[in-house]
Amino acid sequence: MAVEKALILLRARLCDPTYVHAAFKSCPQSNYSKLKLLIASSMADAYNNSALLLGPRGSGKIAVVDLVLEDLKAEHPDTISVIRLSGLLHHDDNCAHKEIARQLCLEHQLLFSKMASSDDNSQFMIDMMRECGLAHKSIVFVLDEFDLFAQGKQRLLYSLLDAMQTLTSQAVVIGVSCRLDADQLLEKRVRSRFSHRKLLFVPPSREEIKRLLEYILYLPQDSGLPSKYITEFNSRVQNILNDKNFDKILDSLLDVDGTVSNLVQFLFRAVSFINLESGLLSLDNFKNAQICNQRQPKTDSLHDVSILELYILVCMNRLERKEQDLYNFNSVMKEYKAIHDAYKTSDSYELSVCLRAFEHLLERELISFVEYKGRNLSIEFRPVKLLISPRELYLGLKSNSSCPVSYFVVTHPCGCWHHTTFF
Repeated sequence: MAVEKALILLRARLCDPTYVHAAFKSCPQSNYSKLKLLIASSMADAYNNSALLLGPRGSGKIAVVDLVLEDLKAEHPDTISVIRLSGLLHHDDNCAHKEIARQLCLEHQLLFSKMASSDDNSQFMIDMMRECGLAHKSIVFVLDEFDLFAQGKQRLLYSLLDAMQTLTSQAVVIGVSCRLDADQLLEKRVRSRFSHRKLLFVPPSREEIKRLLEYILYLPQDSGLPSKYITEFNSRVQNILNDKNFDKILDSLLDVDGTVSNLVQFLFRAVSFINLESGLLSLDNFKNAQICNQRQPKTDSLHDVSILELYILVCMNRLERKEQDLYNFNSVMKEYKAIHDAYKTSDSYELSVCLRAFEHLLERELISFVEYKGRNLSIEFRPVKLLISPRELYLGLKSNSSCPVSYFVVTHPCGCWHHTTFF
């Protein structure tokens, strides 16, 4: 059936990060082009290099590295060895040297000794870098979670970068981190051997997003599907992309998280809502995907809280809007009284009842005590903080049918959420 084949094709695309980021290969200013030029020039001119890929999680750093290495291996077979380390697994220097030795032995079909010491593995790494350099082969070290390697004595980074100072070695070190200050974590002796090249992964522009959507959602003519169905499907996708309502959905999505991975997750959900009878995408599919994407555990937990607990959450949000960094139960009650007096509401509760509602919010982890402050104080005086965002609070109030609040949102030009509450 044509619809099922189209779904398989679209889902395969969305589940392949290298395919998604291949949409930007043709752009000379893309991080793909810059990284490929850096590694290719190091191979062609036989010199060592190092670079940092920095950006938020989900921005495609590792996917771009994989795409570049895959293309370079196809262009220059048997001339690249790739060693991959993760700071989550190999931040210990001894463990990292052992893993490097294991991967080098596996790559060059050598016998790996599990009993070798850390110094032996370190010396083996240096010898292999020299031998590969003499054989005009490059070793690419990919260090994921690079900032974790920068903790401790940094023996791995020092030995690796120091070995790259010799004329015989031919290697490239690529550090990947979500911390923009990752290079500042390096010791002076390590920093002096690092080339300080950085590639920043920022959220794509609207033009790039539109190009990416067309690249992912359009069905190719050579896909084996009926040509009439392909034409109709692509025409429907084009109409959706040009719809102003779709632009609003896209804006609300990117305001929360503008990374490529969040966009891909959104598209996967939209494709899953496709009508199997017509076999075509519709704007409702993307609306349903948006609703699923906005669903938050904290928002769901607000559905069955009491009216008094909602009052307390709104009061805490108002205190934070007033830039009051520290506040406690008594401060919240003062704000509650101010609201009660200002809007003449009929909701009035005893202090002991309010305290029980406050404790219930603590148990549900919608609010929490500020760490390491006032631990010896009673609950009324301990500083607290709100664990839900203003947007989550707004969605929770909006979905609560028993809430006696006319609650409207005023959007600031900068995009921040401001709330006006009328009781």
